[in-house]
Amino acid sequence: MKGFGIFILIVGICWMIFALNMDVSVSSGMGRVNNLGLMADRQVHAIVGGMIALAGLLMLIFGERAAVTNTQVSSEIDTRPCPLCAETIKNAAIKCKHCGADVEAVAIPPLTDRVAEATQDLTQQTWALTIPCRKESDRERAATTAEFLKLPSLLATDSFFRFGPYPSKAEAGAVLRQLTENGVHGNIEEIRKP
Repeated sequence: MKGFGIFILIVGICWMIFALNMDVSVSSGMGRVNNLGLMADRQVHAIVGGMIALAGLLMLIFGERAAVTNTQVSSEIDTRPCPLCAETIKNAAIKCKHCGADVEAVAIPPLTDRVAEATQDLTQQTWALTIPCRKESDRERAATTAEFLKLPSLLATDSFFRFGPYPSKAEAGAVLRQLTENGVHGNIEEIRKP
């Protein structure tokens, strides 16, 4: 999107330069005089070029923001705050890159026997919701919302909640939409019976 925005911006600027360099005069018996029709054409071309340049600029600005947002969402699942300095570090980190403190690696554990027990009556393919909790406020909001919606809990740690199981991805998606409406964000994860 960023590259296309730059291209559109350059096209718009070139169009405006072309419009401003248009000759709007015509020769007459007493020299050259301005032609109102040509002046109107120059004005139209300048406006069109300006609108194209503005569209390219908006694509450049908002296209970059959308890319940053998608990257932030995917990195939030794999990160947590350092217990000493509260800077963001990877879940697998054993040393904080900001303060140098030794920390324990935290990995989202695989779905365990508890999940297998919960899914024994379901089909071969089931779904769960994983809600990362980077801050204490995220954790409280997720716990409160899950309690309010009466969600079945599979697993809870300091860095995430896992809810389910759900027999279909559509059902898990509907529950995730309810959570998102209440300010709790997460992702859907497939569970396969061993």
